[in-house]
Amino acid sequence: MQELVIQGVMAPRIKIEDSLPSGEKISLMIEGGDLDEAKILQILSMLKSLKASSEVETGQVAEGSLKERVWRIIVENFGDGTWFSLRDLYNIAIREMPDLKITAVSTYVTRLVSEGRLLKRGTKPNTRYRIKTLVVEKA
Repeated sequence: MQELVIQGVMAPRIKIEDSLPSGEKISLMIEGGDLDEAKILQILSMLKSLKASSEVETGQVAEGSLKERVWRIIVENFGDGTWFSLRDLYNIAIREMPDLKITAVSTYVTRLVSEGRLLKRGTKPNTRYRIKTLVVEKA
C-alpha cells in the first residue's frame, strides 16, 4: 500500500469497520490532508442509516418505537428510492396504526431527515422525501 505524504508529513488516515445485522462487514478507509470532523460525521451518519435499513430488512427493529415503526413503513413502501409526501406516508401508515395523526408522521419524518436517513426536496405544500442511499462504486 502506498502512503500519502503531504509536505513531508503523513496525511491523516481513518479506518472505520462495522458489521451489519445480516452479517455483512463494512470497512472504510479515509485518507487525505483535507479530512475534517464534518466529513467523518457524515460518513458515520450514512453508516448508521445503512445499518438501520439492514435491521429493518432482517426484522430486528423493536416494534415499540413509533419512530422505528414509521421508518419500517417508509423502507417497505418507498425503499426503492421513490419520492413520497407526508400524505402518501400517512395514508399507508394509518392502516397499520389507526390512531396515528399526520402531525406525528410529520414530526418523525423531520427527525429522520435531521438524522440523515431521509432526503428532503421542495417546499410546502410540495415537499417530497426519499430514503438516503449510499452509492458504492466497485473497483
